[in-house]
Amino acid sequence: MSDIEKINKLLATGSGELALKQAKRLASRTKTPIVLDLLARAYQSQGDSTRALATFDRIAAIAPRHVKPLADKAHYLQTLGRRDEAEPVLRRALKLETESGSLLRLLSISSKLTATDPDVVRVRAAWDQGRLPPEQKIEAGYALFAALGADGLPYLSEGNAEQKRAAPSTFAERYREMAFLRSAYDARPWPTPKRQTNATPLFITGMPRSGTTLVEQILASHSTVKGTGETGLPVRAAFSVLQQGTRFRHLSKLNPDEYSLIGQRYVDGMAQIHKATGTYTDKSITTYLVAGILKDLIPNAKMIYVRRDPRDIGWSIWRNHFKVGTHRYANDQRDIARQIKAVTEMVSYWRAQDPDMFIEVSYEALVRDPGREIPALLAACDLPMEEACLHPERNTRSVQTLSIEQVRQPISPKSIGGWRAYADHLAPMIETLKALDVPWD
Repeated sequence: MSDIEKINKLLATGSGELALKQAKRLASRTKTPIVLDLLARAYQSQGDSTRALATFDRIAAIAPRHVKPLADKAHYLQTLGRRDEAEPVLRRALKLETESGSLLRLLSISSKLTATDPDVVRVRAAWDQGRLPPEQKIEAGYALFAALGADGLPYLSEGNAEQKRAAPSTFAERYREMAFLRSAYDARPWPTPKRQTNATPLFITGMPRSGTTLVEQILASHSTVKGTGETGLPVRAAFSVLQQGTRFRHLSKLNPDEYSLIGQRYVDGMAQIHKATGTYTDKSITTYLVAGILKDLIPNAKMIYVRRDPRDIGWSIWRNHFKVGTHRYANDQRDIARQIKAVTEMVSYWRAQDPDMFIEVSYEALVRDPGREIPALLAACDLPMEEACLHPERNTRSVQTLSIEQVRQPISPKSIGGWRAYADHLAPMIETLKALDVPWD
């Protein structure tokens, strides 16, 4: 394995501190764009924004005709809430690649685009005249909708269709996985855990676009809470012990050491990879899959479930771009509805085991009356009230989700009912939600 491959692997597995040491060593010998890109990402992993941004600038100076260092720098600025700095960087990149759908989508995240914006006009013309390749249409569709509103719906639909062709839905497979998991959990009795921890993870789970990022930002604004984002560790730790091919070992078949290993791997991973001990958030939204066993294994854990009108969730998923290959249901309106139903079923399953399993947060109630709901949330998490939690938009921590722009704004109810203006366009999703008896407020 080459040095570059080793550093990439370290970054992918969350070993950023070691990756940074090795990237610095490699960069002292050679300063190619590839090596400097590794160095910049290693600095990012350690929260060193000054050095990360400076390294992106070094790459751009070495490779002035390449858009990647500009796009990477701009996106990083967006995650830091520095939207005004990101826009000129992206405009510069769009001068190099004038018909880039991916660059235009990045620009649309933090800049208000219009139909007459020169970059929008160029990308739209490239699409209409057949010059835009499928991989660029995927992201351009979202950007053109953001700029054109209702007139952009055909582009949005085609962008979703292109992404579905590139990464077909695996919903049926994921739904079977949930059924196998429930079968594994139903095998009683569960082993008695042999190891315990004083860690207090605040797990935040729910559907994408339900408000989980806002809830994490509120909690991470507390002086005693460390925000860690979407770590992926809850499911990885559990599946590392439970998964056998496409099935799962029944919990009753595990011995206490094996069962306890799930909790230990999670807590150790958080400490080693994310430097998280004590009280910290974990916004791994698929934690609903393993909620009951984590609550059993980590006595101090809090499990927060964020719910929102499923029509607003579905609309937000449909109009936002997820990385190709992730959330594969997101490019089919009926599959979006089916996924919402599947998640609510899993949450209901755990509630049946323990009615107090979740601290439930209504997105609508939270944004309508934060002065009431935030203190209640903190109290449920055994945290004293702090004024900073009422103003999560002031938190400067890096946010890596699609909500990077929304969480920089004061809490507002303005997105409630956003689906209504596009109800006709969303008919397949709404009809499927009704057929599946998915409730909405």
